[in-house]
Amino acid sequence: MLKAYVLAEGGPSPAELPPLEALRHGETGGIGWIDLHNPDKTEEAAAEAFLGELIPTQEELNEIEFSSRFYVEDGVVIMTASIIVGIDQGTPGLTPFSFALGKDKLVTLRYADMTAFKQFMQRSIKASSGCSTATGVFAALMEAFIDRSADVLERIAQSVDHLNSEIFDQRARRRQRNRRLAGAISGLGVQGDLASKTRESLASLERLVQYASAMVPEPPKNKGGFSARLKLMLRDIRSLEDHANFVLNKITFLLDATLGLISTEQNKVISVLTIVSTVLLPPTLIGAIYGMNFEFMPELRWHLGYPAALGAMVLSAVLPYLYFKWRDWL
Repeated sequence: MLKAYVLAEGGPSPAELPPLEALRHGETGGIGWIDLHNPDKTEEAAAEAFLGELIPTQEELNEIEFSSRFYVEDGVVIMTASIIVGIDQGTPGLTPFSFALGKDKLVTLRYADMTAFKQFMQRSIKASSGCSTATGVFAALMEAFIDRSADVLERIAQSVDHLNSEIFDQRARRRQRNRRLAGAISGLGVQGDLASKTRESLASLERLVQYASAMVPEPPKNKGGFSARLKLMLRDIRSLEDHANFVLNKITFLLDATLGLISTEQNKVISVLTIVSTVLLPPTLIGAIYGMNFEFMPELRWHLGYPAALGAMVLSAVLPYLYFKWRDWL
């Protein structure tokens, strides 16, 4: 899908893209931005004619080396970042988003729907968005991606705090508590995966902002303003990276604590079973001895044999129990 926009003070306005031949002759019809979403060959050719430069292929976007994601060709700066998507659908992942920024021209290339992109489109119609130029659209899109990352980290932090309360809640019954601990491991795994993906996306955005600071020229109409926005983005990204690291460390701590609590509960069960079996072993032994059907046993004709055997069983069970209590094993 290809969408073309005219850039003005009121933000991007949808417009019809001129024919391919007209684009090749530099007749853009006032178009300043083309957005490509899962484009076909015809749409890619139109965007390349508009930009005057080849756009990256989907295979090139998925490359991780710096030279494939950041380069300059004939004055067109190509930059690609990994953006987190699929959070609201419960299938988080990273997808490439590419900027091809030329003089007063911008082409964006993506292969997934993005919440941050939709939020940007809603904000771009405001005069304060600064989306009247190609560099302005680029900066506003980057700010939208950063804001979305902050929202995701906030959601993760809230989920982790909720899991923290469940893990260390001492008021729950043992059976309920065991179920909560087992569920907490799954929840921590989900939040840890999401936090690590968000951290990876932030690292990718940081590299893009650093490259843009060095390679994208300052717009003459906004001298110093573009550089200031990039510096603010870089500061925000690094702050979010620190927060992401804190959340990941907390998830690691909670996971270790959960496993430790589960191990403690299991040790309690094993301890009880061990004590019970130890207490019952001597009476069982006595009962087994006097349950043997031998003809010549000294106690067979003893009138006090039966109560003596019962007494020995009770005594052999009580003595280990008292010993365990004395050692504080119970």
